Amino acid sequence: MEIFLRLLGVISNFLRLVLEPVFYLISKRDVVMSGTKYQKISNSLNLESATKLCKKVRNGEVRSEDLVGAFGFRARRVQVLLNAVVEERYDKAAQDGYLADQLVSAGDKTETELAKEKPLLGIPISISEACKVEGMSYSIGSVIRQGRKADRDGRAVSLLKKAGAIPFVVSNQPEFGLGAETYNHITGRTANPYCRQRSVGGASGGEATLISSGASVIGLGTDFGGSIQIPAMFAGVFGHKPTPGVISSEGHFAESTDEPYGNRVGVGPLARYAEDLPLVMSVLADEKAPLLHLKQPVDLGRLRVLYIEEPTKSFGMPKVSKEIQQLIKQAANHLSTSCGCQTQMVNNMRFKQMENAPEISSAILFSIKSLPDVFSEVDNPKMKPNIVLEMMKSFIGLSRHTTGALHFSLLKHFNCMLSSSKTEQYIKEGEQLKTDLVECLSDDGVILFPTFPTAAYYHRESAVRALDFSYSALISAMGLPATHVPMGLNSKGLPIGIQVVAAPYKDRLCFAVAQELERAFGGWVPPSN
Repeated sequence: MEIFLRLLGVISNFLRLVLEPVFYLISKRDVVMSGTKYQKISNSLNLESATKLCKKVRNGEVRSEDLVGAFGFRARRVQVLLNAVVEERYDKAAQDGYLADQLVSAGDKTETELAKEKPLLGIPISISEACKVEGMSYSIGSVIRQGRKADRDGRAVSLLKKAGAIPFVVSNQPEFGLGAETYNHITGRTANPYCRQRSVGGASGGEATLISSGASVIGLGTDFGGSIQIPAMFAGVFGHKPTPGVISSEGHFAESTDEPYGNRVGVGPLARYAEDLPLVMSVLADEKAPLLHLKQPVDLGRLRVLYIEEPTKSFGMPKVSKEIQQLIKQAANHLSTSCGCQTQMVNNMRFKQMENAPEISSAILFSIKSLPDVFSEVDNPKMKPNIVLEMMKSFIGLSRHTTGALHFSLLKHFNCMLSSSKTEQYIKEGEQLKTDLVECLSDDGVILFPTFPTAAYYHRESAVRALDFSYSALISAMGLPATHVPMGLNSKGLPIGIQVVAAPYKDRLCFAVAQELERAFGGWVPPSN
């Protein structure tokens, strides 16, 4: 435990309590200024899963052109209110939809052949701006990159296209994908569809918002330290952080070939319905899909389920809300009584290293040498601004960089205030924790774990939530696959849920549990605010 880091957590917790009314008022002003009222989803096509829509396109029951039109219309409708789209390609997507319909109507291939060769035929999808879509914006929310376009499709995007999916928008990100809120100086702030005063997290906030609001069927998000799971929770959808290395990160910003980078920073799917996750993963994993055995049935009755309501009560760590703790317990009880799973609550001594979750996750993630920062594209060292001065300028609106991205870069610059010896110590602790977790999970176990301590916070409030991201960051640092599962709304009408964690290459266990919890607890709830 690092006292400086924990004192920062204590101070942050105190400031959050004191300043929450201020964040509320500032966020309320933003909503009043936006004016327009949110409109509920009216087209039934916007409410169906990708799995069902794919079947309807293949059998000619639904035209791809109509799907592109429905989701394009919805995206334009909510954009005024939620600001999740960076750039659209509706006209080109409509042409792609026409070609998909022509392929079906030609009758040269059976439905079975189409399902095998193009499992996502005719489905419009959204893509995070950090993933290259040829000809589309690739500024990653940074003023110094403004106007840049992707010169080609990234590997993950090309696989989705090959499978018949049709990208129709790229979605908003924090600057360089760095930050706990989806905000940048080019496209602005993305709002939460359940309460526009609240954040949808980062970095995949644009994706989560589009999918939750019915403006996209499935999407491709980016992950670093919970950047898929947390937005998925805040927006009430499913989000999967895959086993590292299974999905290629080629063409994903910052396009590093460094192996540690590829093992910790990557892409993954978000969806409204759990059944879509294995479908999309089978496409994205490509030649590595056999490692995941996605088509192998999971017998829930033989599954061991560990559950952790609050991973640690160590000094400075934020408390997990009672509602989320209760959800974890309810999920475990359901899996035990209804599915016959062997369940066990894990006490804080079972994985004692979790007491150092902030230190371990920081040491592992910030030891990646090729992590981008706001100055990583400035080649001449003499031209690089002073990061502390730049941070001070951002507080008064004079920096061309966002405070969130600068904060991340500051942490990277000072290595989260960890000395090299301490970094090595916590990395070793992390390695031991991963060994213990993988050994415990084995081939037939999952852990029910908090995604985030609370529901979505107010815009800008991430500045006083220093250690709240530790739980998702820890799972990412461990290199374990994890699926966020939405499980209804809390007492304030905000989405809450939990993450299901498995051993490497056991992503299918996460999906099986997610589908069962969706069936039992309802999954995604359409926003109405």
